[in-house]
Amino acid sequence: MNHADLGGKGRIKVLFLRPPRHYWPILNESDNFLLPLGYPSLAAYVRREIPEAQVEILDCCPHKIGWQSLRRELEVRKPDVVCIGEKVCYIHEAFRGFRMVKEVLPECVTITGGHFASHLPQYALDQCPAIDYCIRYEGEEPLADLLRALLDGKSLGKVNNLVYKDCGRHIETAIGPNIEDLDLLPVPAYDLANLEAYSPFGLLWPKATTIQRSRGCVDTCKFCSWIAVEAKHKRQADGSVVHRPNYRSKSVERVVYETELLYEKYGVRYLFWVDATWNVDSDWLGEYCEEILRRNYKLGWWAFTRLDQMLQQEKDGVFQLMVRAGLRHVLVGVERPAESGLGWLNKHGYGYDVCKKAFGIMKDKYPQVFRQGTFITGIRSDTEESIKNLLTYAHEIDVDFAAFHPMTPFPGTPLYEEAVRSGWIEETDFAKFDMFVPVMPTESLSREEVAKWTTWCQQNFVAKKPLRYASRMFSGESIRRRLHWWFFLSIGRVLANQAMMHYQGEQVFEGFGGVNKLWKPAWYDA
Repeated sequence: MNHADLGGKGRIKVLFLRPPRHYWPILNESDNFLLPLGYPSLAAYVRREIPEAQVEILDCCPHKIGWQSLRRELEVRKPDVVCIGEKVCYIHEAFRGFRMVKEVLPECVTITGGHFASHLPQYALDQCPAIDYCIRYEGEEPLADLLRALLDGKSLGKVNNLVYKDCGRHIETAIGPNIEDLDLLPVPAYDLANLEAYSPFGLLWPKATTIQRSRGCVDTCKFCSWIAVEAKHKRQADGSVVHRPNYRSKSVERVVYETELLYEKYGVRYLFWVDATWNVDSDWLGEYCEEILRRNYKLGWWAFTRLDQMLQQEKDGVFQLMVRAGLRHVLVGVERPAESGLGWLNKHGYGYDVCKKAFGIMKDKYPQVFRQGTFITGIRSDTEESIKNLLTYAHEIDVDFAAFHPMTPFPGTPLYEEAVRSGWIEETDFAKFDMFVPVMPTESLSREEVAKWTTWCQQNFVAKKPLRYASRMFSGESIRRRLHWWFFLSIGRVLANQAMMHYQGEQVFEGFGGVNKLWKPAWYDA
């Protein structure tokens, strides 16, 4: 396919599209479909830089727009450009969306980005010829430059981070620099996102929306998909790309302004921070929290939190400010108890003592904070015993809820490169790269055995400590009480639905294992 263009058009319609998708059964639909912040961020930049562009965002999920309805939406809207970026496990639905766009609007320019396209652009173009262009890594500047070049009929050679096919050949342009001063970016186009559509009956994150203060991370975990996209990227002589950490943050003033906009104009009362590591820089956090308290904003926050940073912030008095200003739910990548496992993951600053101390402080001093941890199963050295020991670890550090996930080598990460090179990956269907289905064995366990013992950990988190969990369902802190009931009832709902489907002869009853399988919404095909 020769590359598409927009030559001769005085005005263009640009549509950012999230197609219909399946969702996690343990979450209700409101809590599944948070605002994909990349779209309003990109939309705001395109709107500022390309005056000829009329920009729209269509998120099929909160609006319950199925595939038949999406076809009609495309026929009515008639966009000139459609942009879709998806996670790895949803890339097949992105491909389906692009194919539909080309069926309905053959002349429409199609652009993909996000994690998958950043790291497997040639694969994406070959598997889905309906895609015209892939934009890799940080997308604001390359997307605007691409649209400008297509409008003006200019060469694409100066558009950074671009991959496309021309007469059957893959063309890759230079990898450009990241945006270092994030304050130069426009405020995300929340006005295009229809925030009222999100979380209308959300229980996990009520009246919530996504917000971001920083990009990049301060660590080098070899399994992390965030680092692989938001890092600095450099192409080597052999064509491969290496990633280096590149943590950048907006100013306090800028994030206060975004918070004010969401709070005052859109009525948001719960912030879902999508930063890879939110609690970096105690001075920044102290200043931000003091301003939120001065304004008397009644907010709740959910954030990915590093425990080594948290311990220092507790010592400095900053963590207390964070809780007073709204921190109510921390998600911590605990991963493993032993230094050997953390070393293999290339994760630093953690370990048993750090986690035990940090979670102990939160338990004793900040009972209003819900403590959630993730644990990785299926690393190369894992055995039945070492995976089961993760449950013991979760109970010893006393998290409120533990999520156990098999090791998933996402494209672009050092782990993926190592797994491909070593021949570890047995499951090649990217729809299974969902952090619930093991895609590679360990040195001594099959994928089926990894799945079995991962599920055992998950189902026994409550079963082994029922009184501890039950007591927290009657906590004096409302959010902790609500979340404990929420997890309990959500899992019960999934099991009850499975039992009914089994009784009706429609599926085999899988017990707790079925909790981790994606469900198709009733409106998916409608």
